Amino acid sequence: MNAKLTKTREFPKIMVPSFLSFYLNSSIRYFIPAILPIIIVSLNISVFYGSLLITSYWLGYTFFQIPAGIISDRIGLAITAKVSFLGIFLLFIFLFLMINSYIALIFIQFLLGMSSAAVYVSDASLVQAWVPRKKRTMSVGTYQTAYFIGASIGEFITLKLINIDFNFPFYLIIILLFAITIINFIFLREPLNRKKHIKNKISKDIAYVALIRFAAGFSYLGFLSLYSTFIIFSHLATESSLFLYMWIPAAGGIITSPLGGIISRKYIRAKDKIATLTTLVLALFIILIGFIHGYMLLFLTFFTGIFYGLYAGPSMGMASDVSGGDKNIGSSSGIINFSSQVGGSISPVMIGYIFTVYHVFFIPFIILGAVSIMTLIPVFIKMKRSVIGDPSET
Repeated sequence: MNAKLTKTREFPKIMVPSFLSFYLNSSIRYFIPAILPIIIVSLNISVFYGSLLITSYWLGYTFFQIPAGIISDRIGLAITAKVSFLGIFLLFIFLFLMINSYIALIFIQFLLGMSSAAVYVSDASLVQAWVPRKKRTMSVGTYQTAYFIGASIGEFITLKLINIDFNFPFYLIIILLFAITIINFIFLREPLNRKKHIKNKISKDIAYVALIRFAAGFSYLGFLSLYSTFIIFSHLATESSLFLYMWIPAAGGIITSPLGGIISRKYIRAKDKIATLTTLVLALFIILIGFIHGYMLLFLTFFTGIFYGLYAGPSMGMASDVSGGDKNIGSSSGIINFSSQVGGSISPVMIGYIFTVYHVFFIPFIILGAVSIMTLIPVFIKMKRSVIGDPSET
């Protein structure tokens, strides 16, 4: 009882800094995508070369997912989270100093992606490890809300400030990064009971969790990464008014990410079904956006965040189900998020290349949705009652 009481009291001290870390992590993740139209003009590059700046980040993020999970399990989730967030802080300063060098931006984006991967895997594992398994989907769903706040409100603030002065958002983010770095080093701690767990093999069911994550990452992350460029080149916004629209495709997830966690906690064995169905609907909406013109498509993009939010908690919560025990939770989190980011790494450059050739966005959006749907077919075929779900606890 004392151990449970201690974990209950300590959990907010873990969740709050982890939540704030993910908020800033997400804001920085979409910092370059948000200002990409400005960078394309200032550096006099094509949309394709601009998209490579995004892909460089996702390559680093993807490449380091599994190593970050292994490192987290071996040296500790908390220490990995602290050191990797410090890395983001230092790298963002270099990003600011080298903003006018395309080659430097490519390199820094790659390193930022690696640091971001380590922060996400360790923090997402930490907020799960600090609560009983039956509460983990809800806790990770709440944690995932920070992603949508960073990708919507964070980018709104970035673009609003950049209209005042180009340097303002850099100054603000650097100050916040410094503050959260200090908070992380003070409050993030490893749960003691994790050291006592037996290390079992990761379940083979992780393969179809990975397919779900790939499908969602390929469609939504690609769409979101090029969203600012999409609405600028579709003549729906100007650079000065971009802040009015950039928050739209992620804002819905602020509500639905914790909701997805709550639903999954109630229907424990349905996490895989909830994640799969919401990913399917997400893909259909992105295809539909490819056929819609005018301001109506801005309304439709709001629902991409709604469905990605519902998917986020259940899909990441399955990391505990397939891990074989908390000794592997970092590794299993890294593997399933690796799958998501493989999709998120491929799709931005695909969109940029197709637009450069055909000067339209509806073709890549149709491809995004179609590939996502095809990836889900084996999941629907093989979906069964498995280790996905929480066993009763003694």
